[in-house]
Amino acid sequence: MTRSLSERLRTNPLDPEAFGLSAVDFEEQHLMLSREISLESPLANSHPDKRTYAASGLDRLVLIPIIVGLLTAASILLLIYQENRAFQYRIDATEVWSAYQLKIVQATIEEDPNLKVQYTEEQDVLRRHAQDLKEKSSDVGHAVVISVYAALLLLLGAATGVFALVTNSVHSGYAALLLGIIGVALGLRALF
Repeated sequence: MTRSLSERLRTNPLDPEAFGLSAVDFEEQHLMLSREISLESPLANSHPDKRTYAASGLDRLVLIPIIVGLLTAASILLLIYQENRAFQYRIDATEVWSAYQLKIVQATIEEDPNLKVQYTEEQDVLRRHAQDLKEKSSDVGHAVVISVYAALLLLLGAATGVFALVTNSVHSGYAALLLGIIGVALGLRALF
């Protein structure tokens, strides 16, 4: 019973008779083909340090957007804190100015000279306190603006880091890192 070539190859793909060769010729052909076709990856033949560098370079590119993204979240929380603080100073200043206005009215209505002097002294204290709160509110308002810029720079740095990751660009990764450092510096400036 004679089988066709395809049947013989299905049952035994390394059968020399299926190719019409002797066992020795088949072995020589097989060795020659295995030398010509390398089944190993190109990185397997390269230097081991280069393989490690390629993997660690990718790891660095992954870390940059993660770190800058976390810093962006922290910067946004700082921005929210600064806005709440500025709002609270404005409320406090408004309350003190209202108390100051009340003392002015009380001093003009009061006929007792001792109470007039006391109300005048309290007016001065309230006025100075209200001015201090207004200045603090203004300073914190400037800190809010700086925090906004810091958050935007960090967000831009995170986006650049993701772009660097997608394009596998080390230079874009360094740009993301630089934007992150500038954003952190501005964020620290807003705190102090």
